[in-house]
Amino acid sequence: MKIKLAYKIFLAFLLTSLIVVVLMTGIMRYFAERHFTNYVNRVESETLSELVDKLGTAYSQYQGWQFIQDDPRIFGNMLRTVFTKDDADQGPPGPGLRNSEARPDDDRPPDRPLPKILQHRIAKRISLFDENRKLVAGDAASMEDHILKKITSDGKTVGWLGLRKRQKLSGPQEKAFLYEQTQAFLVIGCLVLLLATLVSYLLSRHLLKPAEQLTRGAHALASRKFDTRIEVSSGDELGQLADDFNRMAQTLEKYEHLRKQWISDISHELRTPIAILRGEIEAILDGVRVMSRETLESIHAEVMLLGKIVGDLHELSIAETGGLSVVNEPVEILKVLEYTLKMFESRFDQKDISVQFDPGPDTAVTVMADRDRMAQVFSNILENTLRYTESPGILKVWQEKSGTSLHLNFEDSKPGVADDSLERLFDRLYRIDPSRSRRNGGSGLGLAICKSIVEMFGGEITASHSTLGGVRIEIVLPVTAGVS
Repeated sequence: MKIKLAYKIFLAFLLTSLIVVVLMTGIMRYFAERHFTNYVNRVESETLSELVDKLGTAYSQYQGWQFIQDDPRIFGNMLRTVFTKDDADQGPPGPGLRNSEARPDDDRPPDRPLPKILQHRIAKRISLFDENRKLVAGDAASMEDHILKKITSDGKTVGWLGLRKRQKLSGPQEKAFLYEQTQAFLVIGCLVLLLATLVSYLLSRHLLKPAEQLTRGAHALASRKFDTRIEVSSGDELGQLADDFNRMAQTLEKYEHLRKQWISDISHELRTPIAILRGEIEAILDGVRVMSRETLESIHAEVMLLGKIVGDLHELSIAETGGLSVVNEPVEILKVLEYTLKMFESRFDQKDISVQFDPGPDTAVTVMADRDRMAQVFSNILENTLRYTESPGILKVWQEKSGTSLHLNFEDSKPGVADDSLERLFDRLYRIDPSRSRRNGGSGLGLAICKSIVEMFGGEITASHSTLGGVRIEIVLPVTAGVS
């Protein structure tokens, strides 16, 4: 069974919160017991004050601890004297320390009378040590794990009274206190866990809302609904992902529009020569026209146009997929340009178009490219000038070098191109005047092929308005490092 991501995130948050609550409760219980044990030890140690005074007086009287070493019962009698008094004999519990022991900076707990059973437990844990920390009376092996009270006589330290620390609490009142504390911790833990559950639920829903929108959007794109968009409501990674999704959908929508336009343009381009061929052939079959050289030349021209369109489409598709066969090598590009201009020289003369070529002082500029493909680019640009520039006309060609880039410029005379058409000159099958372009033999693919080839060599080709009234085509190519 598949578990939804929302449930996984919710369970992960909940499990983490449960572990935190259990650890928090355990740690609080541990420190509460430990601190309460220390508190009880400090309270019990305060009950030794009277015994310390009695031992100091006895030491002064007997001039040492030998009297206790000779008769250990004396120490036991002193313990019974102090720790077996009735509560009524000890006086009412005061709000703080006894007046005789009060000090302004003393933070000891109040000296309240202890129950007899607790007093008996204290007496069993008391030991007496001399000034050299050797055992005088009691059952302690050493002074370790004892709370020590200094015994003085005539201003000198003569011994130590030690109370062995309690490592754990065993009294019913102490256990009851810890039980109440544990219950409080559990109640707090349950409340925290309940709050964590609510927060985990809300947080998981909040985090997964963009993911759910992305899922629905992906399904919509799979159904070819490219106008799908996702509302971006956050600036985090999920919001960035939603924004990227919108850009992807916008790109797909654009390409879907181009694909439909591409199919429409191809069908339109192919339909015209096919219709002409069909009309010519049917006219011959019906006897309307006779088979003559003129008729055959008309049919041949349409077949050649059809072949050119198909060939250009094939070449463009290969170029755009990166499968075009090229040889990337150092090429003196100005020599290739000069050779191509000479190939078109007679055609320009026939149409009365003056070509002004300025190669500049540096004609040995080298770029990494394919000689034949760049000649194809130049030929397509010159073909456009021949087809569309009015006679008499002018074509200016020049180059300029800027840093590591070479700029090749082709600028012709009128007619010009509207602003909105400039941006689409390199689109496939785009023509400003389809009827005039078809009459001149254009397929609308020449500049699109140029763009693919130039970009294949890391260059850029753009179109702008010419100062001569026509169109300016600029090609920018990176110059080979170390060679110029």
